[in-house]
Amino acid sequence: MAELSLSNGAGLGGALSDMMTADTIKPGDPPGYYLCKTIYEFHPLGAKLVEAPIAMAQSQAREIAVSRGPEERVKKAFLDEWAKISADKHIFNLMRLSRIYGIASIALVVDGEASDTPLDPAKLAKADISFNVFDPLNTAGSLVLNLNPNAMDFLKTTGNVSVAGQVYHRSRVVVKLNEEPIYLGYTVSSFGYVGRSVYQRTLYPLRSFIETMVTDAMVARKAGLIVAKMKAPGAIVNQMQQVLAGIKRSLL
Repeated sequence: MAELSLSNGAGLGGALSDMMTADTIKPGDPPGYYLCKTIYEFHPLGAKLVEAPIAMAQSQAREIAVSRGPEERVKKAFLDEWAKISADKHIFNLMRLSRIYGIASIALVVDGEASDTPLDPAKLAKADISFNVFDPLNTAGSLVLNLNPNAMDFLKTTGNVSVAGQVYHRSRVVVKLNEEPIYLGYTVSSFGYVGRSVYQRTLYPLRSFIETMVTDAMVARKAGLIVAKMKAPGAIVNQMQQVLAGIKRSLL
């Protein structure tokens, strides 16, 4: 199992090179939480694999229609509030983390209200609200899906979410899985039987990409050495100079 043991996240860049070029990663190995984090932060393709589909989905503006009432005024009020709370940014972060690790959650925090109580939408207009996005390490232990095939909530995220000992009522939280869970298919990066990271199937090719970069760098250095060591012949080239140039080439 390919996992990365780090202390306080130190040396992540070097750890990526060490891990991705090591022989410990084999085809079919799942990436752990810290390896997924490191790939996203430092691998040349890490962020692109995660963010490109989300950016494409959000590249077009939403089409909003109001069947009754003053449509234009309602649409404007909705879009103004949407921009005020940075809704697109929170959605992007939720999808981003779910693709990195396999699962992520977003919670609505209301100032002055207990997080473990049901949400009252009628009070939101006058409330001071905020959105927090959690990765699987923040919610570890509270998003363990029911593995009883006869249960109503079999492989469903229907319970409350706990973050650092603070419980969020289900009405205040949305849980996003990247792909659907597989029965008894444990996801190392998500700490549970949930979705899976986009890096899970591409871990070995991602390692090969790093090895290719290392090889290209070695070839470039070797080519630069050859160019630096070989001097262009002068206007008069005699047989002795050609012999010496051949000796130099053979040594290189």
